[in-house]
Amino acid sequence: MVDEERLKLMTRMASFEENEGKKAIPVCDFFRSDYVGIHVLLSAVYCTAAFAIIVGVDLFCGMETLLSEFYKTDFVSFGHEILQKYIVLLVVYVLLSFVVYSYRYTKARKSTRTYQKALKRLSMMYEKKK
Repeated sequence: MVDEERLKLMTRMASFEENEGKKAIPVCDFFRSDYVGIHVLLSAVYCTAAFAIIVGVDLFCGMETLLSEFYKTDFVSFGHEILQKYIVLLVVYVLLSFVVYSYRYTKARKSTRTYQKALKRLSMMYEKKK
């Protein structure tokens, strides 16, 4: 005879594994600091690459102006200005990434905690049946 309560619990657990669990379960394989740190570091690398591409395209598009005023341009202040913009962008992006990935980890941990409780409950149901 099939235990309906156990079947419902197993169905909910299977649904979790197929949908939300695909992302949440691998996240919980990490410690919070490792998960957040890896993703913040990757975000910093992507931000740097994007900034370099944007600056390169901007310089390429303004090449005529840059070459016509080459001897009048103060490249040291120009470099400082670009560096300041890069640092501000990087700090904002890293802080935003930290908040987002901390939230994602907390959310995944909470949902897998519910899943773990369901597993324990299912195990207890099997033990009672023996």
